[in-house]
Amino acid sequence: MGVDAVLVASGARAPVGTTAESVAAAVRAGISRVRRVQVPELGRQADSFIARDGLLDAQEWSGAARMAALGAMALEEVLARLAPAIPPENVDVPVLVGLPEERPGWKAADAARVVAALAALGSARLRLQVEPRLTGHASALEGLREAVTRVGRAARCPLVIVGGVDSYHDVQTLAWLRERNQWLEEGARTGFAPGEAAAFVAVMAAPDARRWRLAPHATVRAAATARETKLIHTDDLNLGEGLTAAVGEALVPMEDTREVVACVHSDLNGERYRSEEWGFVALRLGAAFRDASVIHTPVSSCGEVGAATGALNLVLCAQSWRRRYASGPRALLWGSSEAGLRAAALLEEPLSGSEGGVKPWPR
Repeated sequence: MGVDAVLVASGARAPVGTTAESVAAAVRAGISRVRRVQVPELGRQADSFIARDGLLDAQEWSGAARMAALGAMALEEVLARLAPAIPPENVDVPVLVGLPEERPGWKAADAARVVAALAALGSARLRLQVEPRLTGHASALEGLREAVTRVGRAARCPLVIVGGVDSYHDVQTLAWLRERNQWLEEGARTGFAPGEAAAFVAVMAAPDARRWRLAPHATVRAAATARETKLIHTDDLNLGEGLTAAVGEALVPMEDTREVVACVHSDLNGERYRSEEWGFVALRLGAAFRDASVIHTPVSSCGEVGAATGALNLVLCAQSWRRRYASGPRALLWGSSEAGLRAAALLEEPLSGSEGGVKPWPR
């Protein structure tokens, strides 16, 4: 990359919190909103594990409606943090939002409801141009890669917002998960607790962030995407080739250095396919990590949050550096979508590369 891209603001909404700070604090503390319940709307079945945002309407079982509400609240938080720094002139701001891949209860046409809720938050000075990406778990990190390109161009956007929104809390979606044995229920050996969340981060080129007087929360060293052809729910043996390609490209800035990645943020959710996929990556690229077996994921606190995972991990990573509890100055984030998209990003704590001042992290 040419000019450094930095994260300068974040917002989040999840079952464990209503702001970026509160969500990060809850996840760090191990607070969980995963509960074992019955869902009457699906008939009397075995108890199932689920994580809901308790401040939304408990009777609302439309995934699109819940996504629109979650997304608007998370994006509004980012815009509020940016408001004092916005220059007098009008600014066009792309909003690259990751959404679920098509599934029962969620079709491409449903994205319009989420897009409308997000676009309505714009103003005369901050004109939001919402661009949905229905590519699932890896969508936000794919969006981050595009954002880095846009803020680094000669005729660049000074600001790009990247995010992800998802909710499995739709009757059709939950029934589909049950049919595919993906829903973690009483007596099941595998599966996940369906959750919901939204998260957004503001991305700028470092010089523009300084001009706007915005302190960087994280520096994006690299972002990469790849494709996997051996997909989940097929008989093909996935050897992690697509994810290895994405992670390997993201790690290029560390070549010929003694640096290692201290933190890994992922979308591991209890499914064997994802765990085995990362296992193959760790076997090939393990030397780049302090400990490739230590994985951070919001799933135990928020449930499986699908397309929101990548953006939520960006928020959690940035907050760990802001609050000084991260285990090191470099972090790798990765995501794996069911249709084959793989994405990874290498982030760095903003001050760790400076020549002056204290360097608190082991190199």
